[in-house]
Amino acid sequence: MLPKDHLLIGFIFTYILIYFFQVPLLAGAIIFLSSILIDIDHYLRYIYLKKDFSPTNFWNWSMQQTKKYRKLDKKEKSKYKLPIFIFHGIEFWIIIFLLSFTNKIFLWIFLGIAFHMICDVIALVYYNDPLDLKLSQVYNFITNKNRKVFD
Repeated sequence: MLPKDHLLIGFIFTYILIYFFQVPLLAGAIIFLSSILIDIDHYLRYIYLKKDFSPTNFWNWSMQQTKKYRKLDKKEKSKYKLPIFIFHGIEFWIIIFLLSFTNKIFLWIFLGIAFHMICDVIALVYYNDPLDLKLSQVYNFITNKNRKVFD
């Protein structure tokens, strides 16, 4: 899902929480920001792979990669390594969820992440992408061993 889509849907979700469920404004802001900022791991992955900090180059590369990947059928997609998005895996969600017992802010962050991931899973299904792409990064790391790099 593109950042502009996350931005719009995240705003609508947060507005509904604040307006209809009386979620405090600060909580709404944290939920909204966490539903968007989780995608920073895409940029961090790009920096790691390309040794380049340019947001413009990152955006162009990401759009090019996405177009090429979406043209592949499911069998062809399974031949390639799944990207590791450190904030998109259940491992990270568990940490944030456990931290929510220590401070309410982490609960709000968890809600933003959960909303983001629901949107991502819907997009994965829509584009016929593997669901494990963003569910467990440890699993992705283990199963990537015999796969080719997609580039």
